[in-house]
Amino acid sequence: MAINDAIRALKHTELPTDNSNTSVTQLPANILEAFIPGYSLISKFLLDSLGFDITLLVSVCFLIFGLATSLKFAWKHTSEQFSEYFMSYIRIDSGDDIYDHVMEWIGVQNVSKTSRKLMAKTGRENAWDLVDGDMGVPELDSKNLVNFSNWDAMVPPRFQPSFGTHRFFHKGRLFQLKRENRQVMQEGWAGSVTRDEENITLTCIGRSTQPIKDLIKEARDHYLNKEKSCTVVRRPTPKEQRGRGRTVWTKVATRPSRPMETVVLDHEQKNRVLVDINEYLHPSTPRWYANRGIPYRRGYLFHGPPGTGKSSLAWAIAGVFGLDIYCISLVDPTLTEEDLGMMFTSLPRRCVVLLEDIDSAGLSKRQEEEPVQKLKPEDEAAAKIGAEITRAIRFAQRDGKPNKENPGISLSGLLNAIDGVASHEGRVLLMTTNFPDKLDEALIRPGRVDMKVQFTNATRDQICELFTRMYSPDTLASLDAGRIKLGPVPKPDGILHQTHLNGSLLQPKATKIADVMTPPESPTQANTPTTPFSPSSIEGIAAQFADQLPEDKFTPAEVQGFLLTRKTEPTRALDEVGAWRDGVLEARKKKSMGKAEAVG
Repeated sequence: MAINDAIRALKHTELPTDNSNTSVTQLPANILEAFIPGYSLISKFLLDSLGFDITLLVSVCFLIFGLATSLKFAWKHTSEQFSEYFMSYIRIDSGDDIYDHVMEWIGVQNVSKTSRKLMAKTGRENAWDLVDGDMGVPELDSKNLVNFSNWDAMVPPRFQPSFGTHRFFHKGRLFQLKRENRQVMQEGWAGSVTRDEENITLTCIGRSTQPIKDLIKEARDHYLNKEKSCTVVRRPTPKEQRGRGRTVWTKVATRPSRPMETVVLDHEQKNRVLVDINEYLHPSTPRWYANRGIPYRRGYLFHGPPGTGKSSLAWAIAGVFGLDIYCISLVDPTLTEEDLGMMFTSLPRRCVVLLEDIDSAGLSKRQEEEPVQKLKPEDEAAAKIGAEITRAIRFAQRDGKPNKENPGISLSGLLNAIDGVASHEGRVLLMTTNFPDKLDEALIRPGRVDMKVQFTNATRDQICELFTRMYSPDTLASLDAGRIKLGPVPKPDGILHQTHLNGSLLQPKATKIADVMTPPESPTQANTPTTPFSPSSIEGIAAQFADQLPEDKFTPAEVQGFLLTRKTEPTRALDEVGAWRDGVLEARKKKSMGKAEAVG
């Protein structure tokens, strides 16, 4: 309505003549009246009471506003055309690892220091970040308890660019970072749910995206150099987030790589596994497999009692070869055979896939191997009761909710995912079990499980190794400096590089810890609790300690748990190990007698 009044006012406006005293910057009163209702009364009141005519001031304001609007429109149109033809873009979604690489790199650049729009985050998000030792920690005193009430105040927060547009210079070139967040609707178990999706767009002036690619490569190298001594842990993405362009794997943790020396296992077995995996992962191996028509896959079965180091060896293997580890739980009630196949298909070229406690997933031997008609009546009744108990357990594992659409992972579904027609090649499959006899022969046949590694209770040599490692100074730095070279490995650039193993496991078994041990001289080791014992005296006490424990009776985890409560007192551990041994054996005896009475 106001615009129509303004148009009618312009039609009836008479242009000022030469002898008129109206200025160019002074709009006619009827135009101002159309945009500002009551303007004539207001101007007349101010003119009569104050003797001030506001027509000139209002006209100038209107002209400035119109000029600014025109310039804004012209700038927007020009910038859009310039961006379309003279700028390059690369967009990165938050579901990709490159997003983490770039945001980690941006966090240490000047853009996170000079920008006026920042987002604050807790300084330590990863529970495996070993930063506590770098904060001036006093020496351990058993008389004083540690108080963490103000501990977080010592860790400064991290700052990242907030949502919006940020500009920064890097290597003499102007870049623009645009961080966006949007909400998308997706179908979940409880109906439609809203989920946040983030993405960043990197922009630079020029028709080539090469400068942005170089920046992304620098950010990736910065991230990988920081995490080179860590192992990335990934697990399946929650059911409601799978699909819709989201990856089926989610990064859940980044933990320090476990040295192979910390795995309590026979040295010959460890060397055999390492050499076999190293030969399998060598870049020249895939062509050898292809020329002979052999599927490029390798599987390993770690079996033995709980607490003997099966999972520890899997983590150490991932750290030694610098691979990410992908963990799958077959008892997940949301996991379907279709999801399992998709997960194996989306694995990277080289990785470690860990299936822990595979015997607990119900993949036991097939029932047809046990003919029911040959059972006695009482045995048949017992078998029916056992089947009911098994169904009840699986029902409880699904939170008491029956799911006819997802009855769980069958043996055939797992076998198709492992080595089916569309199965992924190039991965290292590690399966652990406490009861290898319960597994179906089809699952552990050659071609699916190529090597079986048996874990037993602690032997005398393993007990000595546990004791010596527990009470020796930190040797990670010296071990890292003495990595073993395995030979030249061709890289895609055609240059031969050397691949190293994390540790000295390929050295002869007779190598002593005293040969690789150095006193703590670095500032990070200054506050490490040490003992006044020399390496030779520690080895002597370790031999006496091992003599008091029978072989093949205690798991390495049990021995390590006993030593952890006395981690700075080797003589105390030696004095008290006899009483601890007798107590554990007596408790086991009572437990076995109780089970026998219950069965009787």
